[in-house]
Amino acid sequence: MQYLISAIDPIKNSGGNKAKKDIDFFASQLNDTGVIHVKIYYTRLQRYLLTRLSIIRLVKTHPADRYILQFPISTPYVLRQFIEVIHKYTNAKIDLFIHDLPALQLSMEDKERELVLFNQVDNLIVHNQAMKKWLTDNDVKTNMIELGLFDYDNEQPMQKKQEYDPANFTICFPGNLAKSTFLTKVNLSYRLNIYGPNKLDSYPEGIRYCGQYTPEELPKHLTEDFGLIWDGNSIETCGGTFGEYLKYNNPHKTSLYLSTGIPVIIWDQAALAPLIKESGAGICISSLTELDNVLLSLTNEQYQLMKRNAEKLGKKLREGYYTKHALTKLNMNE
Repeated sequence: MQYLISAIDPIKNSGGNKAKKDIDFFASQLNDTGVIHVKIYYTRLQRYLLTRLSIIRLVKTHPADRYILQFPISTPYVLRQFIEVIHKYTNAKIDLFIHDLPALQLSMEDKERELVLFNQVDNLIVHNQAMKKWLTDNDVKTNMIELGLFDYDNEQPMQKKQEYDPANFTICFPGNLAKSTFLTKVNLSYRLNIYGPNKLDSYPEGIRYCGQYTPEELPKHLTEDFGLIWDGNSIETCGGTFGEYLKYNNPHKTSLYLSTGIPVIIWDQAALAPLIKESGAGICISSLTELDNVLLSLTNEQYQLMKRNAEKLGKKLREGYYTKHALTKLNMNE
């Protein structure tokens, strides 16, 4: 028996982060996997006094051969307590299912503190080969399993269109608009519809703000022909901390697009670019300045093939293929 442990932050998380909720959902479909939600205490005093006691209670009431923690899990202190308690009171394996990698964006001291903890667990489920290489290059010795893509529990119908007009393609981009400063420099002939919180007062012509929706509601509003994966402060490349992070992570919005049946436009240096290219589910570009010409050169037949490939991947995401495969592989590695 193995348990997937998900933390619920009482301040930041009212309904559960979409990516973590989806891992919970698909993991629970495996016969040998249970899901446990644990409360993460908000104040430092609460964490110090109650975290260890609650973890001891958890492992005693839910004995298992393996505990899989969805990471990040509050603070390094909380993760350290999980590792110490599980090692002390059980013979179970400890694995981390990585959603985000703060070490890529932290100061050297904080980065080393996080990486030390990675070497104290048995397995890491990482996003992709690029993330695995970065961790290996930074002296993480723990066995790593590559996820591939984040699955997406999408209850909305797959987007279907009967007609496509290559001269009038539309593009969508949902996200935290405050950090997507490249949008202020975009100059496209094609319409770009943006969704999400923290919109600016104005955007260039051709960009239309379409509102903010929950992750569950958003797919039914996405009727565009492409979904954009881009970040940072430049249209020439994905620059800055957020842009560079695309070289290592799997953006969850990629899974949003594919699970909706929308082909992807992605930076060609992004970690997911090879997968998108090999699957034929989208377009890889080096700069947003080349996007007009790339889209203009597409035929209706080429787009239809991309869309079929996106739908094929999207079906796997809706079924939890990648989550189930990674969790099953943990036991196969023993």
